[in-house]
Amino acid sequence: METIILHCTYTCKSGMAEPFVKALKDSGAQESVRAEDGCLQYDYHISCEAPDTVVLLEQWRDAAALEQHQKQPHMETIRALKADYVTNMKLERFE
Repeated sequence: METIILHCTYTCKSGMAEPFVKALKDSGAQESVRAEDGCLQYDYHISCEAPDTVVLLEQWRDAAALEQHQKQPHMETIRALKADYVTNMKLERFE
């Protein structure tokens, strides 16, 4: 099995980490992603040491599931929220 793990580190606008995570949850996008076939983990965490930093931990069954994830309609909601709250993103991929 080809499990893929993603660590996404978001630098949010000042004071916007908590509102960003709340907006993601309130929009239903987080639960929609978790319901996708092949999603094994999808969790947002606010840093205790860097208050404007949010880390997203994702785990996918395989590359096909991750590819389908990117095509889902709720990804537009997530992209829009990132545009509103995030100034920078770093992505690490582990296979």
